[in-house]
Amino acid sequence: MKKFISIFLSVLLLILQIPLGAFGESIDDPPIEEIEIPNLTIISSNVYTAKAGDTITINVKLKNTSIYDAYDIVGNLISDSPFVYVEGSTYDTIKVIRADGDTDTLSFKVTVDELADGGNYKLVLNVSYYNWERSQKFELPATINIRVSENNISPKLVINRVDIMPSATVNPGEVIAVGFEIENKGSGLAKDIKVTLNGLSNNGFTLANGVNYKTLQSVEPGKKSYVYFELKSSKTIKSGSYELNLDLSYKDLKNETYSDESNFFITVASNKNMASNLIIENLTYPTGAIKENQEVEIKFDLRNQGQSPAKNIIIEATSTDPSGLVPKSVSILKISSLDPGQIQNISFKFLTTQNAEIKNYPITITVKYTDDVGTEETIEQYVGIFVSPTSSDSNKSKPRLIIDKYSFEPQLVRAGENFEMKLSFFNTSSTKTVRNIKIFLTAEPGGTSTDSPNAGGSVFTPVDSSNTFYIDSIPPKGRVEKTITMFTVPDALAKTHTIIANFEYEDSEGNPLEDQERIGVPVVQQSKLDTSELTLYPDAMVGQPTPVSLEFYNTGKVTLYNMMVKLEGDFQTEHGSYYVGNFPSGSSDYFEGMVIPYSPGEVTGAVVFTYEDSTGQMQEVRKEFTLNVMEMPPMEEFPSDMPPMDGYNPEGGGVKGVFKSKWFWIVIVAVIAIVGGVVFYRKKKRAKEMAFDE
Repeated sequence: MKKFISIFLSVLLLILQIPLGAFGESIDDPPIEEIEIPNLTIISSNVYTAKAGDTITINVKLKNTSIYDAYDIVGNLISDSPFVYVEGSTYDTIKVIRADGDTDTLSFKVTVDELADGGNYKLVLNVSYYNWERSQKFELPATINIRVSENNISPKLVINRVDIMPSATVNPGEVIAVGFEIENKGSGLAKDIKVTLNGLSNNGFTLANGVNYKTLQSVEPGKKSYVYFELKSSKTIKSGSYELNLDLSYKDLKNETYSDESNFFITVASNKNMASNLIIENLTYPTGAIKENQEVEIKFDLRNQGQSPAKNIIIEATSTDPSGLVPKSVSILKISSLDPGQIQNISFKFLTTQNAEIKNYPITITVKYTDDVGTEETIEQYVGIFVSPTSSDSNKSKPRLIIDKYSFEPQLVRAGENFEMKLSFFNTSSTKTVRNIKIFLTAEPGGTSTDSPNAGGSVFTPVDSSNTFYIDSIPPKGRVEKTITMFTVPDALAKTHTIIANFEYEDSEGNPLEDQERIGVPVVQQSKLDTSELTLYPDAMVGQPTPVSLEFYNTGKVTLYNMMVKLEGDFQTEHGSYYVGNFPSGSSDYFEGMVIPYSPGEVTGAVVFTYEDSTGQMQEVRKEFTLNVMEMPPMEEFPSDMPPMDGYNPEGGGVKGVFKSKWFWIVIVAVIAIVGGVVFYRKKKRAKEMAFDE
């Protein structure tokens, strides 16, 4: 019997080593491949980050996507750089990775030299494996990328955040705290740290207490610390943005000295938010024509809409042309004080003269006062009194030519661009015609900087025309409109420039007359913000910070006000905003923030610059970018110390797949029958032999 069992097991083992194809194929079964071809793929990330001096583990996760087992897997990781090398063996092996989705991992230790420069280092991974028969070798090449930051021994202190407390906008005379979050973004220890605050002044900000520097013993790499100063703003400080400087000095472990300087701005609210603020209300005056020798009364209310008393108030009403309009009452009034919300009724009287001409006589109302913080303020208001004499002598008055209205297209004239100026010339006389009118335009000099090529010259020049107009005649109370295209030189100062209109004309009797009118032209400089190309990694991982940085420059001729830089997009950020403040012409700066994606796929975002130009208009510049975000590598299906069970195949592959084959069982039955026949034959033969012996 023992011999029978031995024979049976030998035959069974022989059967198991015979390929299934040897048993033939059923018409109902699919064809069976003659050569088993396993297929391995890499499902882990090929990007790793490290600092100079670090040793990291490279885990390459392999997955068998075929129906055949892969055997004798060997991975060889090779580096061509002397600054990034494999610790220990460059080889790692796996005995087998089963079919239908089984996984396993090749692991390597990689060291980045302390002297390695920042950048991307590539390593070549060669993976080889065999099929079950070891009849064919397969290759799987891949690249491993290691992104290396700065040298491991260098500290780098940066100001992450500036806090102005209790609020970002400071009132005059207020005590505030200015705090600074300092982070060591280098990879070496920073020690003997001194933080010094500069830019203080008596008419701006002074120390409320203490000294203008703070000391820190040390800050480790990746760690943060915090310092703050107590400041007091001057009572007489003007509204606007005030620049202060923060100097950082520190040492590394080798006692090498480092220094850096950062600028920040503190915004001060207008004094008028706290101080007195006088306004003119309910102004009344004659709006029709006034005859000669008539009284003219001007009345208005003076109200303090501020938060403190206005003191030493002087109110004055002045006729700009006493030949036609003279004061009848006292032209200067004084008020010692006007409390918040208090109203004072004001009245002035004037008298038209016998020699008054037919024209508009301007009156200037001026209010001067001192607010609670000692600042002298001035407000002005203008009214016009139209005088039209009725005496016979008025017919002898000379007709007058004026510019009664003008406009610009565009309304704000930009330096370096053309604009249209529309002028309306009006004959103020109600009885006389003006003839042979010659009008030529000139601009006041001094409209550019002293170092400009156009210094001393005009900032305006006519385009395709002359600066001279000729009008044949304008009837009494008549009007003629003209349009001229002008060019503004690129280096014109941002201010209101004056164009003078010079008139030469004749009255109805042929008497020559001359006059002048002035036109104010508001010129603005085009703001111009340029940036460098964005620096970022196009590939990112979900939940992992990715840096985005760029430089920016003010290449225009005017300051950019209240500039803010921020990151926008469907992601979280670190250091996602930066308040630049006022950004002078010719300045440059740098922004770096961190993008943290929270979903895979293509993610778009932008670095957005906002600022106010010289006209007070809000401007926006956007720099768009796109990131390809990948999922983090999945967790291992089995613990690293628990290999998959041999023979496990949920789809019936491997050895278990053999047992599911009908041909296997046919052969088994045949073997049993043969073995049984042999045993029966031997028993029968032995019985016959025993019978012969008997």
